[in-house]
Amino acid sequence: MELTAPAPRLTRARPLRAVAEPRGDSVGDLWDRHGEATYTLACALLGDECAAFETVRQAVTDLARSGEVHSDDEARRFLACAVYRHAPEQPASTTDSSRLPQPMVWLHRLARLQRASLALCVYGGLTHREAAVLLDVPPATVAGLLTAGLKELGRLADAADAATCA
Repeated sequence: MELTAPAPRLTRARPLRAVAEPRGDSVGDLWDRHGEATYTLACALLGDECAAFETVRQAVTDLARSGEVHSDDEARRFLACAVYRHAPEQPASTTDSSRLPQPMVWLHRLARLQRASLALCVYGGLTHREAAVLLDVPPATVAGLLTAGLKELGRLADAADAATCA
């Protein structure tokens, strides 16, 4: 079976196929149900499509090998944590980030912890408390990083809008 990387998207919609077909525990089934959302998270964390694809492949394989049956919410949390754990293993790449949605490009202008907090909570679906455990910081720190990061992303969006109108 060949796994192909979906284009990064900013939605959490599950593929129609995942809704229509019965659940299974194979890597392909997990990829169909969670690959797109997990790939979006990995792109947000890494800013690199190739590294994101490899990180998601490792995370989905970890979930399949766990042998546990997870609800979709539990699987998403497992995958978000696995992506975060595997992300440092990816070498820096020179791939072009121009194909990524602009907000993901802006994320990489943020500090590492701020970017990780936003990616894990917004794209990974973790609560700020769950992200705090993963990032090994207090929950209040994650809450502050989320607030500051969202403000900065808003500022970058405003600046991009102003540049477009000029």
